[in-house]
Amino acid sequence: MRTILVAFICMMALGTSQAQDQKAERIKFIRSTYAKAKKQIEQNGKNGNSPKDMRLIINRLEDEDIPLYDTEQLDFYFEEKDVDGLATKQPPYFIAENWGNHGHSRYREVLLDPKTHQVIFCYMRGETDAGFVVESRYYYDAQGKCIEQKHNTENSWTGPETELENAGYYLRLFNMLTYNGYFTPLDLDKPKKPTTPKAERLKHIRTLYSQAKDKMAANDESDMSNDLHITTHDLGDNQPPRTIKTRIYFDKDGIYFINQSSKSMRLDSYSEYLFEPKTKDLIFSYSRGAEEGEVYEWRYYFDENGDCIETKTNNTDETDEGFYDKRAAKDLQAIFDMLNGHEE
Repeated sequence: MRTILVAFICMMALGTSQAQDQKAERIKFIRSTYAKAKKQIEQNGKNGNSPKDMRLIINRLEDEDIPLYDTEQLDFYFEEKDVDGLATKQPPYFIAENWGNHGHSRYREVLLDPKTHQVIFCYMRGETDAGFVVESRYYYDAQGKCIEQKHNTENSWTGPETELENAGYYLRLFNMLTYNGYFTPLDLDKPKKPTTPKAERLKHIRTLYSQAKDKMAANDESDMSNDLHITTHDLGDNQPPRTIKTRIYFDKDGIYFINQSSKSMRLDSYSEYLFEPKTKDLIFSYSRGAEEGEVYEWRYYFDENGDCIETKTNNTDETDEGFYDKRAAKDLQAIFDMLNGHEE
């Protein structure tokens, strides 16, 4: 009996030792991957290579009566892979968040395995306006289980599960921003609404466009703006680097205007989207593309049902009745809605 007991204790000790060794190896791997990711970020866009990153900044005045101003910045760092001749963005290998509100701040990092794209490490540092600081680190195994967590205080604001949930939210957002298997339904079968006469509708659209431009100008000059900036640098080293800048303007009722530009050595394009203040439906879109010295423009005016009632273009060979503009506008609205609906 004693022999069996001794053997059992030895087996338990051996199992514990192996588990500790596996944990140590995993943490060593995570720290090595973290160091490589930081070095890769430092070299991003250097040594003749095109940068591959995305920055999202959203500024919000939470309440006009109480000046609580919220600003959030998300940085995504990714690689690209050639898929059927196209430079395709891979899931990010590193994500960083900076958030601030009325003296409170938070910084967060998410590290992903560059091969499996699995979250392997999360870091969070928060500070209140009174100077109270919270720091937390979470290490995860290959199954997504937290194997180690470190805190500077017992009053931790997060846990291993909530950090994984936040990481999942960031990854879904990245997929939406890069159209990785995500497109928003257009609701083409919704019931038809009564429409106004064409001349009256066009006058209404032009009035709203002028008002939106004035509102945007005032917003740009304000110390507390309501806008969302998305900047993406991408394309592989065998293609001209491209920068896409998206600006979403909104108020307490939602988005009222979006503009977007895309520039590279090969192509220069610009787009605008105007929305009805009450319904938030797209009512006007403008796009301009310049390639090899040729410049083309498209303007689409939409009725209350989203049907194109007027098209103006200098490219008579190509028009889609604004379908792709409606597609792009819907996707950008969905990104904005996801940002506003996320609560920790």
